[in-house]
Amino acid sequence: MSDITNADNNSSRPLKHHEELYLPPHLRELKTERNRSKKVWQKFRDPTSKHLFNRAQARFRNAMSEFNQSMYISQNEQLNIYDGTLWCHTNRLKSKSSEISQLKNPGTNLPSHTDLEKAEIIADHLESQFSPNDFCDPNTERTVEKSIREFKNEICTSKFKKVQPSGIICFMKHIKINKAPGIDSITNKMLKNLPLKIILKLTEIFNHVLEFRHFPNCRKTARVLPILKPGKDPTQPVSYRPISLLPTLSKLGEKLILNKYLTHATKLRLPIPQQFGFTPQLSTTHQLLRVVEHINDGKNSNLATAAIFLDSAKAFDKVWIEGLIHKLIAYKFPQYIIEIIQSYLTNRHFTVLVKNSDSTPRKLQAGVPQGQFWPL
Repeated sequence: MSDITNADNNSSRPLKHHEELYLPPHLRELKTERNRSKKVWQKFRDPTSKHLFNRAQARFRNAMSEFNQSMYISQNEQLNIYDGTLWCHTNRLKSKSSEISQLKNPGTNLPSHTDLEKAEIIADHLESQFSPNDFCDPNTERTVEKSIREFKNEICTSKFKKVQPSGIICFMKHIKINKAPGIDSITNKMLKNLPLKIILKLTEIFNHVLEFRHFPNCRKTARVLPILKPGKDPTQPVSYRPISLLPTLSKLGEKLILNKYLTHATKLRLPIPQQFGFTPQLSTTHQLLRVVEHINDGKNSNLATAAIFLDSAKAFDKVWIEGLIHKLIAYKFPQYIIEIIQSYLTNRHFTVLVKNSDSTPRKLQAGVPQGQFWPL
């Protein structure tokens, strides 16, 4: 994949760093007059030249203020809701950029000073967070271990439908170019401009991934950006929400695997009709409508309606991978789907990025990655 980044570096024009912004001719004339008056005053230091310099400086500042105001109004007039420019501008105004303050090391209670120390402290916290819960039933553990052990001894007879270049091209069309790249630095804009020859090569690679039921380990490393939660203590690592940046090619692999999973899940009538989250063409709004219907039915029947709300903390971060594989085996999913999902969810790593400093890679013992695999 380094060929993609090398091709981008070789074909891209070097960015020219302009020290000054473009100014219209009348502003350039006022600036030249201001600079000329300044040189005269610095040379003679008399009250007359000082007065002329102040007047030239005032004219230039007033003209610059009017120019900036007109540019701001012109840019706002071009914003609209259809191409997303209005919402992007609104988000820039509402977003608050905050640097990570001195974190306290939970072990020593000493503050961190460098970005690398902050990254390591947050990585230590996330490593403990992405770990399985303590199990209370040894029988369940033995049942899951036996199920997976017997599954591994089976001979794979299931066949898969090969990936077509059209599927990869369709994925490339729908990715957004303004998304941040993963640890491989391959941007979505690079992928959108890939030639057909490379797309055919990617098709061959993903077909081999499905054939050998092995997802490359180098594609399973995420770069985590810590974002401070609103109203939380900035000195504690638990106050930061991890935002994982996966390589786009890994997201493509996720999409291909998920499509094959959903094909068989639909045949098995999964998920249950009462599940609305992570289900195509359904959202929380539909679930709220269902709740309102239950309440109205109760009122019409002169019955009281009670609701119980359950919220599992760190639900996706604590997913027991072996238990998830056991459920897929119990539902009799094709063997190649189970094995490729198991390969993708195991041996995953992450690094924490604070400014330009990356922490040491850490291994994930539990949980599923953010994105496509949440419907599982």
